[in-house]
Amino acid sequence: MENVKEKWYEVMYNTRLDKLVLRKPSLRGKLIRKMRKHKFITTVIFTAILFSVLNVTMIVSFLKILQNI
Repeated sequence: MENVKEKWYEVMYNTRLDKLVLRKPSLRGKLIRKMRKHKFITTVIFTAILFSVLNVTMIVSFLKILQNI
């Protein structure tokens, strides 16, 4: 039942074939669907990227401070 609820908006009418067909899911749609399904893994990846960027920023600012001395 849940699968039916998720895919109702992907149905479109094809005039050439004269019938209803499913749209091909886009890459963005697949990615968002997987992110919603695997929330913990998404959170871990997001925080790892965030801390990596923060770490690089702090290293760069530290090297700027050392150059000014």
